[in-house]
Formats: sequence, structure tokens, C-alpha cells
Amino acid sequence: MQIGLLEPENFCPEARAKLALLGAVHDWSGVDLGDFLASLDVLFVRLAHQIDDNLLKLAPQLQWLCSPTTGHTHLDEVALRVRRVTILSLRGERAFLETIRPTPEHTFGLIIALLRRYREVFVDTLAGGWDRDRFRGEALFGNHVGIIGLGRVGHRVASYCEAFGAEVYWYDPADVPAEPAWKRMPDISKLIDASRIVVMSASFKLGQPPLVGRAEIELLSGRYLINTARGELVDELALLSAIRDGRLAGVATDVISDENGANRLAEWRTLADGRNLILTPHIGGATVDAMARTERFIVDKLAAEIARREVSA
Repeated sequence: MQIGLLEPENFCPEARAKLALLGAVHDWSGVDLGDFLASLDVLFVRLAHQIDDNLLKLAPQLQWLCSPTTGHTHLDEVALRVRRVTILSLRGERAFLETIRPTPEHTFGLIIALLRRYREVFVDTLAGGWDRDRFRGEALFGNHVGIIGLGRVGHRVASYCEAFGAEVYWYDPADVPAEPAWKRMPDISKLIDASRIVVMSASFKLGQPPLVGRAEIELLSGRYLINTARGELVDELALLSAIRDGRLAGVATDVISDENGANRLAEWRTLADGRNLILTPHIGGATVDAMARTERFIVDKLAAEIARREVSA
């Protein structure tokens, strides 16, 4: 069994030791990707690479694609299915994921950071400023928070906001559990209308249209938007235009569209100057403890899958 780590930096040592019991473990050095992939049976990836048909052509023996993530936007699921490569990820592992909370924590932190204008305050203070009246923010207590997507992350964020005294509104087309005090809205437009703070926590599948399009972004005028789900959930061009025109009270995003491709990161960076705009590089789930635990979980899942195949062979 030949096992490759496409992003070996800081890979959990315990998970690596378990992998070594299954086969030979190889780290990609950053060069000769074709040589690295050619003989692999198993490939571990995070989010830094797009796993598409072009890459899969370099890995003709690949049987398992392991990704300790819930989202699959970095994976061409059709190409993997055509090549009969099994995806092992965190999708659907609800019981385990309930114990993994960095993303809702980061989301909540971004809410507070936007309301209190932390990025602008930090920059101004380090540049010599000390003006508390210039940076009067808003409290979360008594504020209205709208959650788009009340799944695992959205539900946890809603509970954090409620604990701080905010009114919670939510939209999700699925039949999902919610607390009685949280108000379900019939559509996204009505949720935005009722909310001062809008949080994107929905799941995304490649090819689906944005949940928040140009019309919804118009409704966001004067409001705060936080996105720690996927950049493609929002019409990015319309959002960037709204930010440029100063129509939103603040935006915090941990994700952008086409992160591993021809993205608009340079434009995001340009717009951040002098605005209540926070950019973080998809760090929602990136804590040392959470990443180690998810890597160990996927390795155990791989070991169980290999054992099942051996029994049925």
C-alpha cells in the first residue's frame, strides 16, 4: 500500500504512525508531482490543491482520496467517481463533528470583531492613534442575527449568539432542529430584512447558484455579513461592488470564490484598506487540536475501509 501526503506539513504524528502500519508513507516535496502520484493507492489532501481530472490522470492506481474536511469544493467528485476513487472525508460524520468546534468559534469571533471594528482599531492604534470615539462599535446583546444554514456550524453559532443576548433568526430549507426562541424565516430576503448581522453557514455543492445573489446583497445595505462556509455561496462580484461603494456596515470572510484557481484575492486585499473588512485564509477549522483529531479520524476510517475490502475480497 502506497500512501501519499500532498500537504505533509504539521500532519499529526499519531495519524502518520497509524498510516505507517497500513503501508509506505510518502511526503510530497513540492516538486515532481507526477512522480509522487504515479504509484499511490491512497492520497491525503487538505484544501490547498484542487483535485480534478488533470491531477487524477497522474495517479492511475489511486483507490482512496482522504480529506479531513466537510466541504468538497476542492474535489471533482464526478472525476473521482468515474475513476472509481473512494472519497473518505468528514461529510456526514455528525456525532464526531459535534466535538469539533473551531469553525463556529471563529465565526463568532468574526461577528464580535466586525461589531467592534477590531481590524481598523488595531491598524490605527499601531500607527499611533488612540481615539476611542472614532471607533464606537455595536453590542451583540439585543442585536438581531440571521443564520443562513442551520446545520452543525450554524446551530452552534446561533447558540453562542443567543447566550450573548442576541435575537436569532434562521433560514434553512431542510427540516433541522432549532431552539424555540429562534425565529425561522420563510426565505433569505425576509431573514436579511429582520437581521442586522447575517451569517453564512450553509453547505455548498459545485454547480449550485449563489444563495445570496445581487438582489440579496442590495438588501444587505447597512448590515454586517460574515461568511465562514464557502465563497461560492455569495455572488462575489456583486458583494465586492457593494463593499467598494461602502454599502455594508462590515464584512468578514474566511472564504473566497475559487480559492485554488483564478480568484479575486488581490481585489479583496485592495478593498480592505480603510474599511470594516476582515479577511482570514480559510482558518475556520484550522486549530492544532482539531486538525490532529480529524486526521486521526480519517486514518481510522481508511483502516476500517481497507479491512472491509479485504474481508469481502
